[in-house]
Amino acid sequence: MLLRSTILATAVVVVSFDVAAAGDPDSGKALAARCAPCHGIDGVAKQPHVPNIAGESTMYLSKQLEAFRAGERNDPQMSLMAKPLNDEEIEDLVAWYSSIKLTVELPE
Repeated sequence: MLLRSTILATAVVVVSFDVAAAGDPDSGKALAARCAPCHGIDGVAKQPHVPNIAGESTMYLSKQLEAFRAGERNDPQMSLMAKPLNDEEIEDLVAWYSSIKLTVELPE
């Protein structure tokens, strides 16, 4: 029980230090329609080799999208999807996916 409380408290602290996204989540949701075939509109991957991005930190999501766009990180699908994104679209997508709230239920 103590371990579960410690994990939960740590998760709350980590989440609370994430910087709020500067983008518009509603615009991001509209843009996420392009991402939905792989990541889902809810950020939960639809394919086993695709990461879940729901509730990820704004810093992580921004960094990854910017890296794919710049060619610093390569993936056939993501590089193609991220290359045409402008800064505002990245901020909007980050605002949408980072705003999704997840709950975790630990096994007994």
